[in-house]
Amino acid sequence: AIARAERRERLIPFASVHPSSGDAVKQLRKYAAGGARGVKLHPEMQRFFPDADGAMEVYAACEELGLPILFHAGRSGIEPEFMRKYALIRRWEEPVRAFPRLQFVLGHAGARDVDDAIELARAHDNVWLEITGQGVTKLDEILTRVGPDKLVFGSDWPFYPLAATLAKELLVTEKRRSARATILRENAERIFAAARATAA
Repeated sequence: AIARAERRERLIPFASVHPSSGDAVKQLRKYAAGGARGVKLHPEMQRFFPDADGAMEVYAACEELGLPILFHAGRSGIEPEFMRKYALIRRWEEPVRAFPRLQFVLGHAGARDVDDAIELARAHDNVWLEITGQGVTKLDEILTRVGPDKLVFGSDWPFYPLAATLAKELLVTEKRRSARATILRENAERIFAAARATAA
């Protein structure tokens, strides 16, 4: 589909594997060889702990291959209660320390666990906060406490309307317009640049 669209420079494919499967690393290498430039993992839906052994093996392969990882991170409050234990931010502390060259992007800035995600991002250079789903007030707080250099724009479309996320980002940067390009484009470029440098 990307080849037919003739927009390979703008459409960047991510792949996913299940950390608990026996061939996750093999599949990851196959996807990377096929053009995947990142990985998406969803600990709640896939029901794995981010610091589980299988997940750590996936991270090691991602670091070697130069593939950043976008996670669903934090409890949203709409998932079944038994799933919430998989998304606790404290479960990322060990992986983030163990793989300092791997870029960890925490989706929804940790959702309802945003305060824990903020602290993790402030403490580690390889942790980024993707801002989809946060309200304007909390997004303003994230921008103030973390700064624009660690925030990544995303849509999580079609779950969230693209326009809603963009409108909130524009609102909180109204008096900090220099942050807009950083959040909307430049940080993503930095993530991929760091990933390529790791793989080189």
